[in-house]
Amino acid sequence: MTNNQQESSQPETLEPVCSRYLLLGIGLLSIGLGVTANHWLYATSNKQFTGTLNVETQTVRAPVNGVLQSWKVEEGAQVDPHSFLCMLIDGNLEYEIQSQQREVDRLDARLKTLQAEVDVKMHEHLRTLDGDIYATELQSANLLQEKFRLQLEEEAWRDAIEQKNSNDQQLVAINPLQKEQNSTLLIPLEQIDLLLKEESAINKNEVVTAQLEICKQRLEKLKSQKDSLLEKVPQAAGLSEVEIQLKQAVAELEVQKSQLQQQQVYSTGQGTISNFRQRPGDKIQAGEILADLYQMDEAFVVANVPCSVMHQFELNSTVKCLFPNGETRTGVVTHIAIKTQEDSSSTRWNNDPSVPVRIEQTGALWPSLPVGGHVGIIR
Repeated sequence: MTNNQQESSQPETLEPVCSRYLLLGIGLLSIGLGVTANHWLYATSNKQFTGTLNVETQTVRAPVNGVLQSWKVEEGAQVDPHSFLCMLIDGNLEYEIQSQQREVDRLDARLKTLQAEVDVKMHEHLRTLDGDIYATELQSANLLQEKFRLQLEEEAWRDAIEQKNSNDQQLVAINPLQKEQNSTLLIPLEQIDLLLKEESAINKNEVVTAQLEICKQRLEKLKSQKDSLLEKVPQAAGLSEVEIQLKQAVAELEVQKSQLQQQQVYSTGQGTISNFRQRPGDKIQAGEILADLYQMDEAFVVANVPCSVMHQFELNSTVKCLFPNGETRTGVVTHIAIKTQEDSSSTRWNNDPSVPVRIEQTGALWPSLPVGGHVGIIR
């Protein structure tokens, strides 16, 4: 009985011991998994990356060749659009402008002299032509008056002939014997005289008409000579050539003056002028960079984010920006590069390549920070 009792009681003492160790192991394992999962979630959700502050930059370039005379602003100064930045000088250009100005003055004087000569010659020729035109017009007027008189005379003789024929017909109707007397003559003498006078008026009218046509042609020719005279006399005097030379000289002078104005370099936008690359007295070629213009109001951060966590940085997603002075601001992801790059910073995870991400300010304005300063990015 004692052995049976011991055998029956032995399983009862072993079973609770195994259960306690099993439960303890399961509990420790659960706690370890929880801590690991919590650490992993925290690490992936609140990992801080380091970004670099950048701004939109414009370059100030030399518009023409020259020597830098002086800077009109100090490095780091705030400038507005069209602010006077510096002055370039070119002694050769000033000498060329003076020489070209003398050439313009010489050609202008020459042109005025030729214009005076042309006016004198033109006056003489026009006076002769105007006299001929006036005489021709006066002759045409007299011939036209004579033509109208001859037309009236022709009409009068024609009416007289018709009246004579009408009277003869009336006499024949009253006195039949008159018809026999008139038949002895083929044409009465009085009627012949009327016909001759009518024919004479017609001939004179034709002569006057021909003279009018000649006067008309002569008048057109004189007027044509007058029109061509206004063009040929200046050409003969060389006026057109001098005018062309003067226009070319004036155009070249304007170009040189424009180049002189371009020696004054102005700001193309608003921002902070920095990084002076040239000193007064340096020779500068056209297009050479003189300085940089930082647009501080358009600051942004570029952070290199590992590819393994890029799913958290989507376009238009909001991130936290931690500045060196301890202030925290918000930013928005506006651009993600399509190519990875090597990252030597401490944020690189297990040789995981990084992707440049552009973050722009949103909400409250970001505090002032030098360009190139580091900004913490928290997602």
